[in-house]
Amino acid sequence: MRYYTNLLPPLWTTIAVAVATLATNWIWASWFIKAKGTGLAVLMVYSIFGWPLMLAAIYLALGFILRLCEGLPWLRMAIVLAVIGAGFAVFGVPGPWNLLLCAALALSVGLQAMRTAQDDADLEKL
Repeated sequence: MRYYTNLLPPLWTTIAVAVATLATNWIWASWFIKAKGTGLAVLMVYSIFGWPLMLAAIYLALGFILRLCEGLPWLRMAIVLAVIGAGFAVFGVPGPWNLLLCAALALSVGLQAMRTAQDDADLEKL
């Protein structure tokens, strides 16, 4: 379970989670807009498991791509901005609830990643 915290440094982990959450919310929102009747009920039940799985898949894909660009922060930022730009082009501007969820999730994961990095640094000093 600790592997995801070692995937990227804390700042890039926070950025990757925020972008993955934004992308996941865009995709699910587009599906919910199209669904009606029974399809909407099935989608709501499926979202209980599907949303976190999609978030994890997008985060891992983005995280491994960003990890391959280690030492090239400008390339990492270009990739992140390309993903956000593609989302704006396809899905439009995110709504306030989408941004609030992204901020809450990114803040909690970012704090946990920084805390884990600090704990690891403290253990190395011993």
